[in-house]
Amino acid sequence: MVLKKLKALLSRGSKRLRPDTTPPLPIVHAQTPPIAPPPVHRGPDVVHHPVALKDLDPDAVRIVRRLTRFDYPAYLVGGCVRDLLLELNPKDFDIATSATPRQVKRLFSNCRIIGRRFRLAHVYFQSGKIIEVATFRARDTADNGSDVGEPETGPATADDTDDLLIRDDNVFGTPEEDALRRDFTINALFYDVNAETVLDHADGLGDLRRRLVRTIGDPVVRFREDPIRILRAIKFAARLDFTIEAKTLAALRQTRSEIPKAAAPRILEEFNRFCRSGAGRRSFELAFDTEVFEVILPELAATYGEDGPERRILFALLDAIDARWNGGREVYPGEIFSALLFAAVAAGLGLAIDPGSAARRDGRDGRTQVDDALRPIALRLRIARKDQEHTRQTLTTLQRMVPLKSMRRGAKLALMRRPAFGDAMAMLDALSPVLGGEFAAARIAWAESIAGHDTSAAQGVVEAKDAVHWREADDTPGPVEGGRGKRRRGRRGGRGRHKDRLSDVAATPAQTGISAGMPATVPAPAPPRAPAAPAAAARGPKLPPVWDDNYFFAALPSVPAQVGTDEESDSGRYGGGVVPVTEAVQDDKPSPSGRKRRRGGRRHRAGGSIIPPSGSSAPSEGDAS
Repeated sequence: MVLKKLKALLSRGSKRLRPDTTPPLPIVHAQTPPIAPPPVHRGPDVVHHPVALKDLDPDAVRIVRRLTRFDYPAYLVGGCVRDLLLELNPKDFDIATSATPRQVKRLFSNCRIIGRRFRLAHVYFQSGKIIEVATFRARDTADNGSDVGEPETGPATADDTDDLLIRDDNVFGTPEEDALRRDFTINALFYDVNAETVLDHADGLGDLRRRLVRTIGDPVVRFREDPIRILRAIKFAARLDFTIEAKTLAALRQTRSEIPKAAAPRILEEFNRFCRSGAGRRSFELAFDTEVFEVILPELAATYGEDGPERRILFALLDAIDARWNGGREVYPGEIFSALLFAAVAAGLGLAIDPGSAARRDGRDGRTQVDDALRPIALRLRIARKDQEHTRQTLTTLQRMVPLKSMRRGAKLALMRRPAFGDAMAMLDALSPVLGGEFAAARIAWAESIAGHDTSAAQGVVEAKDAVHWREADDTPGPVEGGRGKRRRGRRGGRGRHKDRLSDVAATPAQTGISAGMPATVPAPAPPRAPAAPAAAARGPKLPPVWDDNYFFAALPSVPAQVGTDEESDSGRYGGGVVPVTEAVQDDKPSPSGRKRRRGGRRHRAGGSIIPPSGSSAPSEGDAS
């Protein structure tokens, strides 16, 4: 018994010491998605690409070299580098540097700091040129929570409740951060003037070779941060003849409703730039394809909703604007809105643009028709009043030109002297091949009138020069048969048009030739008259166009109606300091009301439209067709 118990105890101990041969259970870890490595930027691609100094702005080069001399890294950035690489002529040169605006101001005495959301330094030159110098910026991630160069963890949608609109952008950063916070890859290129190299932080050189417009980072987030980037994408694609990248195009259509959140002046500025690059038609074609036009101009969405005659008319007018821009002529906002509003107001103006539908007029004048269509757009986009007036005058002038009607010579010349006549004639030139009919007939007739008017004006200048030479050769005037020279036609309007005849009647007997030894019926030879002043001097200086900034002061009357007899002392009070006005001859006899009467020349009616005088209403340099 004892032996059995000992064996049992020994066997039990041996089992405890024996190693466990059973395989261990496998440890099962939780299924987690693979973590993507954080985006590590390896630095910019530095490409040696020398640019000839003759293609660079010398003032911009001096600014960059002065900043680098004081140990502030500085580069040419933005659109100027893109245009230089595409062998285009840059519109302006922008500079980015590590120096703060105050440090830039210490280096340049001709510098001024501007900006409220982000401080910028503007360097001014005597020629009127301004070069913008900006400090490297960084994205302030405290509010939005994500970097612009990194996509969000989930797909971003336009229905997210978070507002991504950038309202504060006042954080300084590094060159890499400044490049990655920009809108498109083709605009994130830096050019080092000293090393003659291009710094590419976002594969902008590759997109230039592929001719693509691509956003940096998630396109939905970038468009929602600044909806103006939607219009800029369309502008760059049209101006450079690039293609919008597929994801960028899909995000553009998805977020187009965000455009009204941007400031109205910025929307208007980018909208006008569509036609100020020689690619207005292509820009509006992309706006129609992406349905952005309905968001920018909902008032005209019904007019251009379908591909009909209205769009063909608009494209013809935009082609004419592009041709004028490519010819070196400035394009004004009034011309752009005249082209946009023509199809909407043509029926009300009595102009038929569709052979199947006749024009209908509701009894209102043309100015009211145009104003009813223009006013809602002007209030929403804050169009300047001078641009509104430019649009009204262009369309109302075109209304008087088409259809062709019999018109007195004086009325025709007055219409041709209108400031907007050149723009109206340019529209008629563009519309006549598309619409034909009365537009083509009116174009031919007005072209002949312009040619005849120019020929007669040239002949008049030659005759005037011959008369001046004849007077210089013989200072003594020859006897004129009948005692008086050829009577000049009196001016229309004004109480002083018979002044010469009244002065002849009231002359002395010696002047009229009535004496004791001479019959009263035989008039004496007329006394020699002083040479007539040139017509331009008699009419006074040429006034600027109605939509010019200085016309408001130049068109004001020299003396208000409430002022009493002190006319001469207050002649420059209302606009006299801007454009000198030639005063008419005053009559010594006081008027019954106690005020001096001013003779000669018409006075504008208070309720009429502001039209410059006939001698100074020729189209300005920017309005010639």
